[in-house]
Amino acid sequence: MGGERVIDDPLSVITLVPLAAGLILLVLPQILPGDSADGLRRVSRNISMGVALAIATITTMLFVGEIGNIDWTNITQGGYVLENEAVSLIPSIGVSWKVGADALSFPMIWLTAILIPVSMLVEWDAKRGHLFHPLLLIMESALIGVFVALDLFVFYVFWELTLIPMFLLILVWGGEDRRYAAMKFFIYTFTASVFMLLGILVMYFHTDPISGLGDLSGHHFDLVAMTAQENLIPSEGLRHFVWFLLLIGFATKMPSVPVHTWLPDAHVQAPTAGSMLLAGVMLKMGAYGFLRISVTIFPESTVVFIPLLIVLGMVSLVYGAWVCMGQTNLKRMVAYSSVSHMGLIFLGIATMQPLGIAGALFMMLAHGIISPLLFAVAGAFKHHYHTLEIGSMRGMAHHSPWLAGHMMFGWMASLGLPLLAGFVAEVTIMIAFWMSYGWLVLLPALTLIVTAAYYLNSMQRTIFESNDPHRGDLPDSLHGEEPSDITWHENIGMFVLAGMTVLFGIMPFIFWDMMSDWSSGFVLDTMVEAMHSQGWRP
Repeated sequence: MGGERVIDDPLSVITLVPLAAGLILLVLPQILPGDSADGLRRVSRNISMGVALAIATITTMLFVGEIGNIDWTNITQGGYVLENEAVSLIPSIGVSWKVGADALSFPMIWLTAILIPVSMLVEWDAKRGHLFHPLLLIMESALIGVFVALDLFVFYVFWELTLIPMFLLILVWGGEDRRYAAMKFFIYTFTASVFMLLGILVMYFHTDPISGLGDLSGHHFDLVAMTAQENLIPSEGLRHFVWFLLLIGFATKMPSVPVHTWLPDAHVQAPTAGSMLLAGVMLKMGAYGFLRISVTIFPESTVVFIPLLIVLGMVSLVYGAWVCMGQTNLKRMVAYSSVSHMGLIFLGIATMQPLGIAGALFMMLAHGIISPLLFAVAGAFKHHYHTLEIGSMRGMAHHSPWLAGHMMFGWMASLGLPLLAGFVAEVTIMIAFWMSYGWLVLLPALTLIVTAAYYLNSMQRTIFESNDPHRGDLPDSLHGEEPSDITWHENIGMFVLAGMTVLFGIMPFIFWDMMSDWSSGFVLDTMVEAMHSQGWRP
């Protein structure tokens, strides 16, 4: 029996099973009698981990071909695999359950499936774990749903669904200013998504009828059909306006300067697992949506606004890096580092080169591994030292060698050390940017060099330097107590992330080949004609 027959619709399984499991684990203890409810609460985190590991296993089997027998390097732009037989949900307005994957979406699907059990492991001892871990399952379902949905109505539902568990994670398990951070996160991202919804609705009302969809309205939300429809929005002005509406929604989620201010507050207050998923996957939703919808459906508008993308990318890169250097709070420092790296993704896309777009996709993957590692380190530092102030600690290696080692490795990976995943992404984007814009590449290159020097200096002071070479300088937050090193489950989670950083740095072809082939097809099939029509040359 072939793998594809074992699970007829694997994408629906990995999307809906975590949602169902999470809701059951949250609701069932409320209706069961006392002893049964208490028993379920005690095993809730174990069940959550089991479900998360099962989803990670299925997703990995999809990647290696044990399920579906898919050649991921042979998927061109517009081609999807693992497509289900569409199920009509609201036929009157053309909404259907239609899922699929390609080389743009699948790395993010796999990354989500891996990060969920890792984040559970890192925060295994979370308070009220019977609520915490099922929320992570619901988060997993929402994130995967965004990446697999081929219906824009369903896409938007999952997009908004990601807000609910993250809002609750920050509000219930966050720091002292968690209410402010949770509300700021919700208001910024929800408001931005309303702009995106307006753009989607304009696209919807310009779709051609499809038999069986939109019986009442005469329109549909089918993303594949929208992409295939020539000149979806005939009016150039309206097309540019819709592109800009979508940009607001996607850029806020990444986030890009100037709509980034929610991110540092959310990260500082969020629990460790929340920060890991927020930085690892949620930020990538913006880049994914921008490439999947804005660039793919409106390539001419994208070419017209390439200067805007360069400005947004440059400002985000430079501003994020320089503000990062002025931070004393470890989480806030990592948050601004993420803003800087998201700027690199915009620059990669703006090159309109297959190499640059592939580099942007690889940056999404690499940053999705490295930033969760850094936030896991920050969370452990907060847990064991009761502070996030970088300058309060000197000589951490004396007391927490494992934590110090992971911190040093994480920052090395973030600054782009060769043979690590971040290096591959940064170098390919820089080369492509040089090919398109020449000496303008010096600005991002010098920014990366300066920030690398700052990171190294911060690491040296925090991990090794101290007035007491035998004991180090402990922060006042410990009140004279001896700090402990990280726990076994924190250590395992960090080792998994560090191992993937090394693996994809040494053997980037594991994902690079599929990303590169998709990017080449995307530029040739979608962007070349648009560039010629606009008279643009890189």
